[in-house]
Amino acid sequence: MQTKAATALYDYWTRQRGERTVPLRSTIEPADIAPILPDIFILESGRMHASRFRLAGTRFCAQFGRELKGMDFDALFAPDQRSRVARIAENVMTQAAPAILDIQLVDGTLDTTDAEIVLLPLATKGKAADRIIGAFAPLPGQRQPLSAFRYATLSGLSVVDPERPQEPAGNRPSIAMPTSVMAVRPAGFGQTVSRVMHLRIFEGGRKIGNAREG
Repeated sequence: MQTKAATALYDYWTRQRGERTVPLRSTIEPADIAPILPDIFILESGRMHASRFRLAGTRFCAQFGRELKGMDFDALFAPDQRSRVARIAENVMTQAAPAILDIQLVDGTLDTTDAEIVLLPLATKGKAADRIIGAFAPLPGQRQPLSAFRYATLSGLSVVDPERPQEPAGNRPSIAMPTSVMAVRPAGFGQTVSRVMHLRIFEGGRKIGNAREG
């Protein structure tokens, strides 16, 4: 994770889940994450299992130049990637598997900006995840776009395994995985989203480490 928003949200999500597989939605207090709240969003299952925005932070909406609440999450992406992105979001919930999306944002001048999105499963009741809390932010050092972003393209996908032992950030490299199969937990995730570019698994532990400015 390369942005403050993603790192801060993951650390908070980890603390709130405790010994559970995923935290309850009721444990998420907006005041606890006030500094990154403009970058935060929540997804819920929508039509035909697609995930849609239940709410979206003001900075996130402003960068796309529109209100995102009620919109399908995959609608942010290029048309040929939408079904793939929808499956990723669905599997974050069904497999209770946090994911990091590496994306490129295209603005009105067709210039691109690198960014990341973190997707973390939430449960409204019981043990099954039925929502996602996420964070969006351009990577550190990116230029200010001249216009609102028109759409995003997916350039990479990483899955975080929160059950792996914690290690210092510098000693926790990603584990390269074949794009067609994922041999370690969460096994079903990689099979469903096969051929997504640069699929990796990260050891999660209880802390990702310090993020760079973003």
